[in-house]
Amino acid sequence: MLFGRKAPAPLQVGDRFVKAGIRFGTVWEIVRVWTTGDQLLHARLNGVENHGETMAVSAKTLVDRQFFTPVPRPVSSASGTIE
Repeated sequence: MLFGRKAPAPLQVGDRFVKAGIRFGTVWEIVRVWTTGDQLLHARLNGVENHGETMAVSAKTLVDRQFFTPVPRPVSSASGTIE
């Protein structure tokens, strides 16, 4: 039991994914997470290479490895820049 603390969110802004089974596909980054009126968690994703590409998908689908695979976040160097 958490006693007033929120459980960690399964998805966070900045998390990245690729569609499963696509070797050189678009990398998708979460830019917004929200709960719909029927209490289902959804995420809005932007294409990392092409910010004009967007999609909304349920969290259940996004964390299902049959549909999407997580991509590690970019690592920051000691100078604070993203590599």
